Amino acid sequence: MRIEIVVFDGFDELDVFGPFEVLSMAGFDVGLVAVERPGLVTSMRGVQLQVPEVLNQADGVIVPGGGWLDRATEGAWAQAQRGVLPARLAALAPTARWLASVCTGALVLAAAGLLTGRRATTNRNAYDELRAYDVTVLDERVVDDGDRVTAGALSAGLDLGLWLTERELGAATTDRVAASIEYRTASR
Repeated sequence: MRIEIVVFDGFDELDVFGPFEVLSMAGFDVGLVAVERPGLVTSMRGVQLQVPEVLNQADGVIVPGGGWLDRATEGAWAQAQRGVLPARLAALAPTARWLASVCTGALVLAAAGLLTGRRATTNRNAYDELRAYDVTVLDERVVDDGDRVTAGALSAGLDLGLWLTERELGAATTDRVAASIEYRTASR
């Protein structure tokens, strides 16, 4: 199963590397991908990555947050305003098994029209904004609404990775990964 995690200038590092670590350890083919073209991407705290691939036809896609709450010139809010990433996500949605987000990445999914009428979560400071997209906001670390899975703020990316691992590969694999990262899941 191919999972692509979208990275863009201003992304939050923990939103990306938490699920990346878990899903990679579980055995998924996980790639960091750019929105429009390969090249250098800089996170919100200055980590630079050379990203060789572009968002393509993955089985699962994860969208991180970063820069939404402060309306940064780079980050999730800027991506939603530009419209390219929301359009790409909307085009991929019919063929992907699921689309997921961490933190304010949910608002990028919402901007693409992919959470309308659904249950989801995001950073608590953005609940009202997410509700404005006709989303039922739940105060949970992970909300699974079938082909859309959202995780709350920052460290909930680990929970997302473990949730998706259990959903796709079962409890035994999830327990193995959780034990190896010494992370106690909410349900165990």
